Amino acid sequence: MYRLHRQDMPEKKASTAFPISLLLLSVGVILAYLAIGGAWSENRTEMVVYTPQTADVPNPR
Repeated sequence: MYRLHRQDMPEKKASTAFPISLLLLSVGVILAYLAIGGAWSENRTEMVVYTPQTADVPNPR
C-alpha cells in the first residue's frame, strides 16, 4: 500500500518571518552603529576643507 508521509514532503508555504526579522535586525544594528558613532564623534573638533577658488588657478587646464 502507498502511504503519504507528510514529513517527507517539501514545504508548500514558506514562512517569511525569518527573512523579515533578519532584515529588521540588520537595519536596527546599522542604525545603532551610526547613532553611537555620531554621538562619539560629536565631541571632536570639526574639520573644514576649503576648495581652491577659480581665481587661484593661474592657468586653465
